[in-house]
Amino acid sequence: MDKKTFQDLVKKYYPNINQKAFDLFDSYLNFLTQKNKELNLTRLDKPELIYGSYLYDSIIPYKTLDFNNIKTILDIGSGSGIPGIALKIIFPNLHLTIIESNNKKVKFLNELVNQLNLTNVTIINKRAEEIKEDEYETFDLVTSRAVADVKTILEISVGYLKVNGILVIPKSKNYLNEMKNINHLLKELCLKELKHEHFISENNYTHNVLIYTKIKKTNRKYPRSWSQIIKNK
Repeated sequence: MDKKTFQDLVKKYYPNINQKAFDLFDSYLNFLTQKNKELNLTRLDKPELIYGSYLYDSIIPYKTLDFNNIKTILDIGSGSGIPGIALKIIFPNLHLTIIESNNKKVKFLNELVNQLNLTNVTIINKRAEEIKEDEYETFDLVTSRAVADVKTILEISVGYLKVNGILVIPKSKNYLNEMKNINHLLKELCLKELKHEHFISENNYTHNVLIYTKIKKTNRKYPRSWSQIIKNK
C-alpha cells in the first residue's frame, strides 16, 4: 500500500483526521525503519508494508467504534506500538497506556513517544496479569493484538476494563478453535459479546474483530497467575 492509498483509506474510515496526524504517521514510519535495523522490531521493513500491513491493518478493526465516548485506552502487548500509538495519532485526546513485557520494545516505545512528541502516553514494563489494586476498572477501552489466544486475552484484560467499557480483540483467520466453550468464561468474567465483525480489508487481510462489554465488576481473583492460566486451559 502506498502513502496516498493509506491516507485516502484512513480518511474514509476516520474522517476527523488531519494533516498533522499524517505527518506523525510518516515520522513513525521513518523512526521504525531506522530502529528496526538494530532492534529487529518487525519483519514489515518496507514503506509499502508499513503503510499497509503494519499501520492500516492495525487500526482498521476499530473503525466502527465511537471514540467520542472513549477517553482512556489500554493496549496490552503493543510491541512496537500498534495499535495503541497509531490510534493515539488519530485521536490525540486519548489517554493511552501501553503494557509491554519486552524490555527492548519498551525502550523503543519510550523513544517513539518522545520522537513524536506525544502527551498523555504511559508505557508500563510488566506482564499484564500482574495487575495492581489501583489499576482495576480504569480504562474505557482495552485491546490486545496478536498476544495470545482469545480466552487468555479475555482473562488478562478484563480486570483493567471499566464496567460498560469496551474490550476489542482483533483476530485473523484461524481463531475459531479458541472460541470453543467460551460462554462459561464470559459469564465468569462478567463480559457480554456486543458484536463479531468479519471483513477483508483493502489490503487483502482477513479481520475477525471480537467486541465485548463488561456488565459488572469482575471477581478480583482474575486475572490468575500466568502458571494457572496456562495450566487450566
